[in-house]
Amino acid sequence: MLRKLWQKTAFKIGIITTCIFAVPALLGYLITPDNTRDCNRIIPELANKPPGFSFTYILAGKLLPTSFSDYFTGAPSEGSVIPCKVIKQSKDSVYYTPYAENIAKSAHKSSLIAAKEGRFEHSKTALLGTDRFGRDMLSRLIIGARVSLLVGLVSVIISLFIGTLIGMAAGFYGGRTDSVLSWLIAVFWSIPTLLIALGLSFAFGKGLWQVLLATGLSTWVEVARVVRGQTLQLRQKEFILSSIITGFKPFYIMRKHILPNLKGTLTVMATTNFAAAILLESGLSFLGLGLAPPTPSWGMMVKEHLGNLVLDNAYLALVPGMAIMALVMAFNLMSMGLRDALDTRISSTT
Repeated sequence: MLRKLWQKTAFKIGIITTCIFAVPALLGYLITPDNTRDCNRIIPELANKPPGFSFTYILAGKLLPTSFSDYFTGAPSEGSVIPCKVIKQSKDSVYYTPYAENIAKSAHKSSLIAAKEGRFEHSKTALLGTDRFGRDMLSRLIIGARVSLLVGLVSVIISLFIGTLIGMAAGFYGGRTDSVLSWLIAVFWSIPTLLIALGLSFAFGKGLWQVLLATGLSTWVEVARVVRGQTLQLRQKEFILSSIITGFKPFYIMRKHILPNLKGTLTVMATTNFAAAILLESGLSFLGLGLAPPTPSWGMMVKEHLGNLVLDNAYLALVPGMAIMALVMAFNLMSMGLRDALDTRISSTT
């Protein structure tokens, strides 16, 4: 099966593109240049710096202990970053000229965090530049990818669970049950997904878990429609009819006979809904109804720098926008590849 999937060009491009985003997202704060919580280290002096900008700085404060939870939440801020043009040190003090000033200042070594080999001069390169608050763009892009993938994963689980239950129940029981559930599906289907998500966001409020629920509860309808249609076809098969005649309980038949035959359909639907959930979360964050600042979100990053599109640093809005486009396209390509590989009718004609 894996060999058959790998022969599909669409799936190959999709999985490679997804891995390009997923691997840095999994490593997260271990590789981000700014490993503070939410990558929210604000340095006003370094706002809107171009990609590849390098700077030196001293770090005032105390070195804080790290823990395993820092991998998930980011490390607490170690101190104040002071960008400097000139840094010299004597026996007990460090003399520096702040980046935005021309007046030399001094600080005692006991109030600073050392870098290497007794030096207090730190250096860093912003590979993708900095945003309007002086935050590292690459760091926020990486953690933003983690947020998008987490939203997609949890939303897919929620939508598949609800959609499969409702779709199988409607298709298997038929009659009044099918009429009621079909009416419910039709009502939700007639409302645009974004409007459903907007309403749920208003009800739940801002936050990560609220966004997960809003996107998951907004994307189950198509799953339910497809599963209902597939269940109606499977219920007429001889092995299902014989199980009903034998006296097996409906839940047992759905779990043991119908659900395994929906595996291919649900796999394709999962990748499609993954892309839809990422796009939906980005749209909510762009409208200000998604994640609460300063949590990095690609949609929020586009919104924050929308005005830069007419300036020299338009990349601040284009980079997260292109990331959304690339990741959504990757999951759509994976869905196409899975569909071609799992559909026996297509496979037999190629």
